[in-house]
Amino acid sequence: MIKNIILDLGMVTVGLNMARCIRAFEQLGVKDIGNYISNSRQFGLFRSIEMGEMSDDEFFDRFRQKSGTNAGNAEIAAAWNAFITTTPVELQQQIARLKRHYATLLLSNTNQMHYDHWATHCMGVPGGKTVEECFSAIYLSNHLHMAKPSDEIYKKVTEMSGVTPGETLYLDDNRENAQAGRRNGFVTLLCPTTAHTAAILAELEQTGDIKKSTEAYGNF
Repeated sequence: MIKNIILDLGMVTVGLNMARCIRAFEQLGVKDIGNYISNSRQFGLFRSIEMGEMSDDEFFDRFRQKSGTNAGNAEIAAAWNAFITTTPVELQQQIARLKRHYATLLLSNTNQMHYDHWATHCMGVPGGKTVEECFSAIYLSNHLHMAKPSDEIYKKVTEMSGVTPGETLYLDDNRENAQAGRRNGFVTLLCPTTAHTAAILAELEQTGDIKKSTEAYGNF
């Protein structure tokens, strides 16, 4: 029986638009950002802030040094946050309803800029729900200084949250992360978009089970 839900952030809970992000950096004169970012894993300085290894101000200074841009902090942050699109209002409402009956957790490889932008601008919009209304607990790579798909982050979240993996539905868009979740005992489905998330959660909400979703998204 499912008693807990763990959702990834990018593509599972919020949409991503890498092309828009790359264009935003190109407008600042930075041409090679596509070599350092992806929907599921970041590299270089972007990996460092994802792991909480430097502050935002340190990131901005290092970014200017490496890229040669003279853009200000706000311009760089805006280009980086162009990666984040929306969490559908219907999905926000759905997660908030499920929180009444399940422990709902967020587990993401992310950085503070993206998280703050999402929490401020994508959640709690008219008709939507706030992060606090949707999630019982938030676990971020930049706070834990560890990242998926390492076993240690799944073990840490299990320890901190007190959930039993075998009673916990875990949705991730990245195959390697999903495989790690299953390896650590979670009931794991590969979930490539927010629409898939909504469909899986709808089955759980309506039937208390995920049998059809498991058949559709459980083979990876």
